Amino acid sequence: MISPTGRPWLDELAAAAELFVTVLVSAEHQKGALSSPVRACPGWTLRDLAVHLGQTHRWTVGMLDGADPRQRPPIRPAEGERLSDWYYAESETLRKALAVAGPDAPCWTLVKEQRTALFWQRRQVHETVIHLWDAHQALGGSIDLDPILAFDGLEEVRDVMYPRMLRAERVEPLAQNLVLSASDLHSESVVIGDAEQSAHVQGPAADLLLLVWQRIPWRPVFGDAAAEELVAQSLVP
Repeated sequence: MISPTGRPWLDELAAAAELFVTVLVSAEHQKGALSSPVRACPGWTLRDLAVHLGQTHRWTVGMLDGADPRQRPPIRPAEGERLSDWYYAESETLRKALAVAGPDAPCWTLVKEQRTALFWQRRQVHETVIHLWDAHQALGGSIDLDPILAFDGLEEVRDVMYPRMLRAERVEPLAQNLVLSASDLHSESVVIGDAEQSAHVQGPAADLLLLVWQRIPWRPVFGDAAAEELVAQSLVP
């Protein structure tokens, strides 16, 4: 199926995974780089981040096969195996499994109303893109996120992540709606919440996505104090 960028989701996944592999290869050629801390994931190193992402890919493959979603596969690179090779193999296993299943294959997902493999095509792209950003940050670099893909990520937070946090009672309902307006796109605002009043946040789509995923700090240019307070609340796992 086609993503909002006009490319198939599986192509988006392959592209993001390849970029993640590139970061790992670069780190493998720098002494100690795989032990670099990941700022957004306290206690994790770049190696931990890569293992987490690979395990998440394999967990998703399990969802396609009807596995119990409560069971996380404890897979790790074998002794002496290069982390970049291990991660690439896991990403390819996922991509191929999604391709074989097809977008309409029934499976468990995070949302009852979206119980097909298409959900995982989209979810795993956004999972990989966010952690790709994390990986670059761990090495002191940066990466530009596609604004159209980032905007879709905001919609995913609205439709999937925030409702999931509410269902799990990890957060209280937002006291005001959070209205996210992408200044670099001609798109309607993404509204998160179901309150009577609203607080507005504006900025490039990529910044808004990184903001709600707690990847970048608040800046006054984004909005007022009420909006800052809402963004500080956990909207995602």
